[in-house]
Amino acid sequence: MISEYLGRLRHLAPVETVEVPDMSRRRGLMGASLVAAEAAEIVKVLAPGCKKIVLDERGEQFSSLDFARWLETEQIRGTRRVAFIIGGPEGMDDALLNGAHLRLSLGKMTWTHEMARVLLLEQAYRALCILRNIPYHKAAGGRK
Repeated sequence: MISEYLGRLRHLAPVETVEVPDMSRRRGLMGASLVAAEAAEIVKVLAPGCKKIVLDERGEQFSSLDFARWLETEQIRGTRRVAFIIGGPEGMDDALLNGAHLRLSLGKMTWTHEMARVLLLEQAYRALCILRNIPYHKAAGGRK
């Protein structure tokens, strides 16, 4: 599903996904030191000047239409790059959380990284379809 939505999105906007190395396996880190090391790796791959959106269960929740409107507002403001950041299983470093332009929640449930990525990609695709007046069922090859 990740490949499916990446393919759909790439027809509408430039998109890339970047994964940072698993620091718990690489360095045997745990707890706060693991979270800090992950944050340092994330910061290394972020494009300069990008809007940082962190996924956080305590963050703001949007409807699909509201998310599309938020994205449109960012485009109007001249935002060129948006980075959606999914933290590790141990959580997100406070520096990343506090430095984010937006804390976004996909709901109160906990999702695996893979599911969070699929949900986020699907909603980004849906938002761009809304903004371009593309009927989702037609853009998705007849599927809803």
